[in-house]
Amino acid sequence: MSTGIETNSLDTRATFVALHARRNFSLNVIEGGLFMFGINMMSSYTVLPYFVKQFSDQQWHQGLIPTIANIGWLLPGLFVAPYLAQLWTRKIPMLTASFFERIPWLLMGVWLFMGNTFTPSTTLAMFFGLYTMHTFSAGATAVIWQDYIGRVIPEQRWGTFFGMQSGLGSLLGVAGATVATQVLAGQVIMVGGIPVLGRYTFPFSIGVLALICFACLVVSFIFLLFTVEPRVPPQPKQPIWGAIKQLPLILRQDHMFRTYLLARTGVSLGILGHSFVMAAALNRFHSSGEMVGAFTVALSAAQALGNFGLGALADRWGHKQVLVLSGFIGALSLLLAWVAPTEWWYFGIFVCGGIAMAGYQLSSFSIVMFFATSELRPTYIATANTFNAPLLAIAPMLAGWLAGEVGFIGLFVLLAVCGVIGALVLQWKVAVPSKAPLTEERTGVA
Repeated sequence: MSTGIETNSLDTRATFVALHARRNFSLNVIEGGLFMFGINMMSSYTVLPYFVKQFSDQQWHQGLIPTIANIGWLLPGLFVAPYLAQLWTRKIPMLTASFFERIPWLLMGVWLFMGNTFTPSTTLAMFFGLYTMHTFSAGATAVIWQDYIGRVIPEQRWGTFFGMQSGLGSLLGVAGATVATQVLAGQVIMVGGIPVLGRYTFPFSIGVLALICFACLVVSFIFLLFTVEPRVPPQPKQPIWGAIKQLPLILRQDHMFRTYLLARTGVSLGILGHSFVMAAALNRFHSSGEMVGAFTVALSAAQALGNFGLGALADRWGHKQVLVLSGFIGALSLLLAWVAPTEWWYFGIFVCGGIAMAGYQLSSFSIVMFFATSELRPTYIATANTFNAPLLAIAPMLAGWLAGEVGFIGLFVLLAVCGVIGALVLQWKVAVPSKAPLTEERTGVA
């Protein structure tokens, strides 16, 4: 789906982007909003932990959810980046990877809606297999999509774009979470006095949510089809191993980028703690399916407010400051989970967690693009996504084991400390470029 227009010079490329900026901005905001609406129906912070809890009390099974998510999100970029660099456009590979990102929810929805007759161990194996397919496809899509957005959205509007896109998705997610609450509670859903969904018990209710999720992702996929991008001359073809060897070269030569990644790792460990907040509520207060849905509403609403507010703030205040603020708010959320005396405190905990996750997601995306030239952007994105892959691959499993040994309190305190340290390093040791470089002089990587 080529635009048919080659943009060999920076001036021609900038003119093309400006010409189609309004169209691409609107289409991608709507696409991302619908995508996030669908994904929020199967929230990895509330709904998926609830599903796993029904088949296993082992905390390491809860830890598998963020482990698979982290590995799937981080590792595919190693192989996608060198392939991407030799292409004129990003749209076709993005659509291909995104197709496989969406299919698992259809398969899971049909399976559970038809009735699950498998043993708990087989059920979990099938679920984690489908979730692995989704996350690895999402990881491949992420590198392509981030570079694609860097091409089609003007640089000065990156923060506003990510904020509006995520904010719209979170707002729609509030409505979706409300539906999820009713579905998980086994209530009939009425629209204009007409019942559109009947009563569903577990696990049929999860199957219904997965099918609604898939339907939303199909609609969002259509909006991707109508976006346009400039055709940019590719880099010389190089083998995957040659591209992989370029990653440590970037880390050695770009000291500030390396320091940023180290600081971001600390903040991300604090964010990781929120993967266990729902499990802690289920463990301490035996939260019902209806309450799980209500927590999802609170989380989605907080993410909406955070995305809209922090996205606009980032363009004025700076993405670094937003990421620092997110690190502190995330740590506060975990500390509140430590001292919470009742289940109702978890609404505030999920609100703080939603704001922290919103700021982390939108600013960590944008900051990476400020370090790299357009030619090296895919490699920088892959480096950023892969840098803490070993740690984040084992950290959730270790966190699950630690929660089983010392309880969630000790886990939350430890991860909150990591988040605070990361935020402090980011504040005092990292200087983010105010504008993305146009040439390779800044990075020193040829």
